[in-house]
Amino acid sequence: MGLRLTLHDGERVLLDFPLSFEEWDAETRNLIGRKLQGIESDLDSICEVCDFFSNKRRLQMVSHMVQEGDVPSSFTDLLRVAVNPKYISDLVNRAPRKGFVVKDERGYRVSPAGLGSFLLLSLGTRKLLERLDSIN
Repeated sequence: MGLRLTLHDGERVLLDFPLSFEEWDAETRNLIGRKLQGIESDLDSICEVCDFFSNKRRLQMVSHMVQEGDVPSSFTDLLRVAVNPKYISDLVNRAPRKGFVVKDERGYRVSPAGLGSFLLLSLGTRKLLERLDSIN
């Protein structure tokens, strides 16, 4: 058995299937087909997420905030990471409608949607690439 994509909400499995066409049975193919049928209506949102995380400086700043946990980051904290104040402004202004990064009176923080997207894209993709490199 190879790699699988699994997403849980507590005890409830939201999504689970193998990441190999060879391991897909008829039920898996039908599930993925049904999930992909409605994706056209979400393409703009998906592209916004990909666009937001496609910038190295934004990724570095989000990574810094995630590592800090519940402690909001100050402008000065982020300036140490981003080097340029323009990047910090860009971090909040380029965040998708879901507000991946929020600025309030306490500082800058990553929202739950931002955290989930960041971890899925960064750690998930990194682990997938490591695994594929070890197989090849």
